[in-house]
Amino acid sequence: MTLVSFVAILWSLSGPLHVALGGISITVPGYMVWAALLYATVGTWLTDRVGRPLVRLNFDQQRYEADFRFGLVRFRENTEGVALYGGEADELRGFHERLANWWGIMRRQKRLTWLTAGYAQAAVVFPFVVAAPRYFRGEIPLGALVQTARAFAQVQDALSFIVSSYTDIAEWRAVVERLSGFERALQQAGLEPARGSGIARADGDAGQLSMDGVEIDRPDGQPLIADVTLSLMRGDTALLSGPSGVGKSTLMRALAGIWPFGRGGVHVPRDARLLFLRQKPYLPLGTLRHVVSYPRSDAGVTDAVLRESLDAEGLPELARRLDEPGNWALLLSPGEQQRIAFARALVHKPDWLFLDEATSAVDEATEARLYCSVGELPATTVVSVGHRATLRGFHRRRVVVEPNGHGPAVLVERG
Repeated sequence: MTLVSFVAILWSLSGPLHVALGGISITVPGYMVWAALLYATVGTWLTDRVGRPLVRLNFDQQRYEADFRFGLVRFRENTEGVALYGGEADELRGFHERLANWWGIMRRQKRLTWLTAGYAQAAVVFPFVVAAPRYFRGEIPLGALVQTARAFAQVQDALSFIVSSYTDIAEWRAVVERLSGFERALQQAGLEPARGSGIARADGDAGQLSMDGVEIDRPDGQPLIADVTLSLMRGDTALLSGPSGVGKSTLMRALAGIWPFGRGGVHVPRDARLLFLRQKPYLPLGTLRHVVSYPRSDAGVTDAVLRESLDAEGLPELARRLDEPGNWALLLSPGEQQRIAFARALVHKPDWLFLDEATSAVDEATEARLYCSVGELPATTVVSVGHRATLRGFHRRRVVVEPNGHGPAVLVERG
C-alpha cells in the first residue's frame, strides 16, 4: 500500500530527467522512481549475497539447540553414570561444541547489520544527491526537493522490505527447510507400505498369532532374518533366543507392527490385547498409580488391583505410594522398574505377552517369581527374548534365531 500510494506522488514530483549522450538527448520520465528501484535492487542483491549463509547457520542452530536440549535431558537421567566414569569434563566439552554455531551466526549478522545500516543511512542522502541537479538548475524549489526526498524515502523503504527483514526471512527459511525435511522423511517412511511392500498387520484366526514367510530387513534394505514362519497359539509359552545382534528384538518389533522394513504379514486375532515389556521399561511422569496403569487411564483401575499386582511382584512398599508423583525412572532401580512392568502386565491381563529381556536386571529367584506371577494369567501367551538358561524352565517351546554365514539369519524351533 505504501508503494502504490507514494509511487504516483514521487513520479509527479520528480518530473523528467534530460540526459545528453553523444548528441542524443534522452528523457527519463519519473526518474526518481527508477532511481529508487535501482537503489533497492542493488541493496537487495548485496544483502542476499552477505546474508544467505544465515539460512544454513540458522538451520544448523535449530539442530544444535534440539541436540543441546536432548543432551541436557539425557545428562540429567544419567548423572550417576557420568560421575562414576568421571566424565564431567567430556560432557561439558560436548555442550560447548553444540553452542559454537552461535559465533558463526553473530559474525554473519554483524556483517549484515553493517550493510543494512549503511544502506539505510545512505538512503537518507541518496534522493537529495539524485534530485540536486534539477534544484540547482532552478527547475524545482527547495520545498519540492524536500517533498521529493520524503516520497523517495517511502518508496525506497517499501521496496527494501527484503533488506530490512532479511534476518527474519533467513530464520523463517531455515525453519521451513527443517520442517520440509521432516515431512519428506515421513513421506519416505510411508513409501514402502504405499507400494504394497513392507511388513503389514492383518486380522488372523481367533486364538492364533502367526507369521508366514516374513522377510525382515534392516532400514538400509539389507536382509536380517529370512523366511520367518512362526505360529503362536493361545496359552503357548515360547522362548526366543540366539546370539546378540542377530535380530531377536527386531523380530519382536515386527510382531508389534512397528517395524515396516521387510515383506510379508503378521496375522493377529481381531481385538487381541497385546502387551510388550522391554528390557528398559517406559515409566511416564506422574503418580505411581498412573505408572502401573499405563497406558490405560488410572481412573479405570481400582486401588485393590494395583496393590495386589505390586505385592505379587515383591513391591509392597510401593503399594502405599500410589498417589505420590515423581520421575519414577530415576527414583527406582532397574530391577524395580522391571518389576513395575510385570505388575503392569498383571493389571492389564493381556492375551499375548511379549517379554524382551524383561528380567535382565533381577536375580534368578526374583525372575522365577515374576514368571510364576504371569504364568497364572488365564490363557495368556507368553513369548520371551532372553539369553539366560534359567528361562528355559518357564517355556514349553524354544525358538532360535541362528546366523547363516554371510546371509540373513534363520528361525529354527528346537522344541
